[in-house]
Amino acid sequence: MSQSEGLRDMSKPFFVPRIFSGFNLFLDEPQLLPDAVDLIARECRTKKAFIVTDEYAVRFAPKIMSPYQKRHGIKFEIWDKSQPDAPIDTVKECAKKMGQFKPDLIFAMGGGSSMDTAKGAWLLYEHPGIKLEILSPILPMNLRNKAKLVAIPTTSGTGSEVSGVAVISFPDGVKLPVSGALPEFVPDYALLDPTLTKGMPPELTAGTGGDALTHAVDGFMAPKSDEINQAIALKTIEMVFQWLPRAYKDGDDIMPRMKMQQAAMMAGIPLANAGSGISHALGHTIGGLFHIHHGAMVLLFLSYELQVYSKTTDRYLKICDMLCIRDKEDNEKSLLNLIEKIRSLMKELNLPVGLKNAGISRNDLENNLDMILEQTPTDPAFYFGWFDLTKDQLRDIFLNAYEGTLLNMKSELWR
Repeated sequence: MSQSEGLRDMSKPFFVPRIFSGFNLFLDEPQLLPDAVDLIARECRTKKAFIVTDEYAVRFAPKIMSPYQKRHGIKFEIWDKSQPDAPIDTVKECAKKMGQFKPDLIFAMGGGSSMDTAKGAWLLYEHPGIKLEILSPILPMNLRNKAKLVAIPTTSGTGSEVSGVAVISFPDGVKLPVSGALPEFVPDYALLDPTLTKGMPPELTAGTGGDALTHAVDGFMAPKSDEINQAIALKTIEMVFQWLPRAYKDGDDIMPRMKMQQAAMMAGIPLANAGSGISHALGHTIGGLFHIHHGAMVLLFLSYELQVYSKTTDRYLKICDMLCIRDKEDNEKSLLNLIEKIRSLMKELNLPVGLKNAGISRNDLENNLDMILEQTPTDPAFYFGWFDLTKDQLRDIFLNAYEGTLLNMKSELWR
């Protein structure tokens, strides 16, 4: 390693919010020492807070508001119209309500779409004239002049509570990750209460859990991922394989709920600091076009990402070692073992291994393939990979993904 490379490696940023996890985050009575309620309430000088949530998670709003109202006299306005995939029109509507209420504390409560909506609306609240669809990922957004952001997940998958990305949907079906200067979009606080995820239906548990696993593998495999991010990602992968099947089978079992909530948060850290992978670029395009759960789609493309990355790095072998599935004599067999391990989990969770199992027809895929091939390379996640993919290589991935068959990495196309 050259001196300049070493210095660059030493100066890598590592951004996380202040994280609180446990069962006592929303106590009506003050404690002997300042707790999360006290620390967050200090950020609310005008005593006005705004909750961004959806029609399901709004049921938790009284629990969230109660200690802030009783202990600090904070007034709340609730906006519960978040929609799946955070449509841009919904984001703008939320920002308009924020502008009318003028809070200096925003609570994003719900799944990834609610948090994405809150982040996008927060930016528009701070800067009403900005255009999210052309936001530069390298220019500062100058947030926190009006409000700070508190993230409270009620699902266990996106890791949005610790990440600097918001995925917004536009009328043409495109799902665009809006990042700006990434650290600015990282929430100021993340509050993890496992009771808020209790009773999640199996299909949502599966999809969000698949999202967490993909984030962890992406964060581990990303070229930018250093030892800190890899350590967090590797432990997260182990946790997901251990706890997700239990959470899927029994939505009221609080221990796997707590572990998966922590795993989803942990997976979001390397995702935010090291970048995602081509699984997300591929999954964003297909999921946005055909309206399929984000977690299910990125997990479906994870097998192809691992195959593609194996051309350049053997880092996946460390995952195989951790899962005790490595073939000491054959790296290719180890890779196939890892893919089979992931796909076995997908089948156990009733998640699609091929696009046809996700309800997409062959005609619909082929009729939209030109647009898909044009859109995928424009996704910011595409640039976190080890090398650029050609249109022919992308076409090969999508056509194989339809049937769920793996790539032929020995073909001329992949040499």
